[in-house]
Amino acid sequence: MLRNHKKLIASLLILISLGIISWFVFFEYSVRWLEKELEVVTTDLRQKGYTVTYSKVKFKGNLLFIRAIFESPHIKDPRGLFEWQGPEIEVSTKPWNLHTLAVSLPGDHTLNIPQGLPTPIGALQVEGASGVVTLTLTGKLESLSLDVKNVFFLAANKPQPLSLKDFSLTTTNLTQPLELNMTLRTKVVGLETVLKIPPLDHLLTVSVDAHLSGFESKGSFPKTLSEWRDGGGVLDVSSLKINWPPVVAVGEGTLTIDKDMYPLGSFSSSIEGYQEALDYMVRLGLVKQKNASAAAFVLDLMSTPTDMGTKRLTIPITLQNKRLSVGPVRVLKLKPFVD
Repeated sequence: MLRNHKKLIASLLILISLGIISWFVFFEYSVRWLEKELEVVTTDLRQKGYTVTYSKVKFKGNLLFIRAIFESPHIKDPRGLFEWQGPEIEVSTKPWNLHTLAVSLPGDHTLNIPQGLPTPIGALQVEGASGVVTLTLTGKLESLSLDVKNVFFLAANKPQPLSLKDFSLTTTNLTQPLELNMTLRTKVVGLETVLKIPPLDHLLTVSVDAHLSGFESKGSFPKTLSEWRDGGGVLDVSSLKINWPPVVAVGEGTLTIDKDMYPLGSFSSSIEGYQEALDYMVRLGLVKQKNASAAAFVLDLMSTPTDMGTKRLTIPITLQNKRLSVGPVRVLKLKPFVD
């Protein structure tokens, strides 16, 4: 019996040893797999004309995870519309789940905004960013989620009053980029400074759910925005919510580009809290009581009562003829995209 007991212990020790050896072999295979996949992605981008550089890449890890650290990374697209650089980027994965990559961007990273966008902002400074990348079984990008603690707007390399906090972006169906889905959530900081009003108790929050559709590829990917537009491409916004107590606005609609490269779209929206907002503007001296009362009278005629005893204003929002209009009122001039 003692002999059988010793045989059992010896067998267990052999199995444990084989298991440890197999795990180390699997771990080394995983390291080589990650190194190869990252090199494939880098080579593919360079062949497409992208500038992809980094000063050094290091691979670290243990039996539970593998990590690749790229120092001083820099990426720039062929047309010079997109440029990103930072001190370091970390990509990690688990040996038993190689197609899910965790990405961390420690330190401050700079992302240049395409000059073709209708905005005076020249760059973004990203702080505290991390995300998750999911690959298909063939190694293609399938989905991406990104969380950022702070996003600062820069103009002429100087920070602007406006910034974003708790920014999150999730994109899926990236294997079909012309039909991708996206969800965006963020809080806007410093809007009171821009509007020159006293600080409020609540930050403005924005949430968007949208997806691309309509483009008839005919086997080719659009090289320009006008080509995407001419192919029937549109951005379908299934939900747009702006919450800045006491005002809550919810809308949905579509967005594309007109023949002169100006934004073109139509949205249906419902707005609550406009009465309280008008009262607040009167207290600040931004609007005279007489004008606020006249505006409230007109808006009340266009609104319907809610179950909470408040008023809900249903009104169209349009982007056309180079203008953004809320109902019949032209709010601001739009700027064109550069193709």
